[in-house]
Amino acid sequence: MQSRYTLISGATGSGKTSFTDYCYILSPWSYLKEKKTDIYWEVNYFSLERKRMFKHAKWVSWMIYRDNTETLLAAEDILGGKHGPLNKKGYNLVRSYDEEMSQMLEHVQIYDGKVSAKVLSRIIRRRALELGTLFKSDDVGVLMDDDLVYVERFEAKGLVENTKMGPKPYIDLEFEGHKFRIYEEDHHYITKNKKAFVFFIIDGINLLGSKEEIDKISVELADARDIYGFSPVLVTQQNRAMGDITRMKMHGADLSPQLEDIFKSSQMGFDADLVIGLFDPYKYKSWDKDGKYGGYCINPVNNGPSMQTPSGLNRFRSAHILKNTFGQDGNKFGMKFLGECNHFEVLPFAESLEMDSIYSDILRGV
Repeated sequence: MQSRYTLISGATGSGKTSFTDYCYILSPWSYLKEKKTDIYWEVNYFSLERKRMFKHAKWVSWMIYRDNTETLLAAEDILGGKHGPLNKKGYNLVRSYDEEMSQMLEHVQIYDGKVSAKVLSRIIRRRALELGTLFKSDDVGVLMDDDLVYVERFEAKGLVENTKMGPKPYIDLEFEGHKFRIYEEDHHYITKNKKAFVFFIIDGINLLGSKEEIDKISVELADARDIYGFSPVLVTQQNRAMGDITRMKMHGADLSPQLEDIFKSSQMGFDADLVIGLFDPYKYKSWDKDGKYGGYCINPVNNGPSMQTPSGLNRFRSAHILKNTFGQDGNKFGMKFLGECNHFEVLPFAESLEMDSIYSDILRGV
């Protein structure tokens, strides 16, 4: 959504980066490509954990799986991993997505390496002024963008709105067909496209140093949401104490994510509108006596159905809504996760008949 700050957290190996890429890049791109809407979509991606080349390989891998779920070509194989270079068929398959990848990357700007709050603020400001016009006021008058000359002065207009909290000077303005009212110490941002969705993703914000620096970045992103309507998405590590004795004493056998698990910074949890915790219950042996977590079979019992492939790959993750300013929190969703190709899908209810076919697919290794 526009003007939404999302925080995604997870322990190492939970799939938080894949989840972010699937939700904010791959799924939106696939939808817009098919629907051909007039929505403007842009992603500014600060990737601190994965280099650009690895990202591209994962995204191509997902596109291949999207178009043929029987073809699972892992990103590692695309990059010539332990099995060596791709054969001619695999190479030609990857290259057949060159045009689509180029089209998608027109909407996605990847920044490798660390970013400071100061640099981030500069990039946000630049993009905002390229995508729209900002009117901002102080106690004297209204300024437009980076101009130093007032568009209008409150004293010259002499307009005052009487409120229960006292008189409020204001100015009525019109710009390119937009009519709006602006008060002292106020702002109004007008985008060139009303259907603009601009995301700022920072993957691995916990790597940016001190708690103070991370807090500054969170505040910058919250301002980008509130002033420009941009949508920040932060991806962070959960505390490494998820499996320790103290945690087990506090929450019993339930090691599912909690809001206090967010690594280093409580500011991010405070600023965010939506906080999602990713969890791999198999890693933490969080199953009941029947090998189930939330009703889903994650640990095979007596060779029964499960979310484990014959080769031992774990296909289950859960997403926990830890905070939701505009809706319910406390919900959790079981998901099928194919880490090789960046794919997530929400599972049917645990006891539904549809799960039988999913267990069968996993038994076949997909």
